[in-house]
Amino acid sequence: MKELLISQIAPIVATAIVAILVATIKKVGSAAIEVFTKKKEEIEQKIKISGHESELQQAKEAWNIIEEKFRITENATQILGSKADLFNQLLLQKIPGLTQSNLDDLRQAIAGEFNKGKVALTDDSAKQQISLLQENKVNLEAENADLKAKIDKINNALNPGDALITQA
Repeated sequence: MKELLISQIAPIVATAIVAILVATIKKVGSAAIEVFTKKKEEIEQKIKISGHESELQQAKEAWNIIEEKFRITENATQILGSKADLFNQLLLQKIPGLTQSNLDDLRQAIAGEFNKGKVALTDDSAKQQISLLQENKVNLEAENADLKAKIDKINNALNPGDALITQA
């Protein structure tokens, strides 16, 4: 009787165990595939980011070279065009596959980083600075004249005979 029960129940139990194992493996396998897919996407993003970071680093190097070359100059309009062109040339030498759009984006990113914290020179700010300088000049000239007058008074008080000679 036991043997009959075991022979009839054993295939059912084996089938149930196999079904449970298949379902478990399917769930675990799906989860593992999803995890590996996410890891793959993460690694691809890191590769893209590191590539962009190296492009930015090379763009910074090109920017520094150009800044050093054009540090002292007299013609500002010539500089702006020349700097942009030279930046594009240097960056294309370092990273050959860049498009004009990529060059413009990198130049803007680098310029933004280097110029943050600097005051932009606008017509209004230039006019304000010029008027402040003119006011300072007038004030300094008046103060200079006042100080010269005081020095003359002191010299006249210390050397009254010299004042008569200089007046004659």
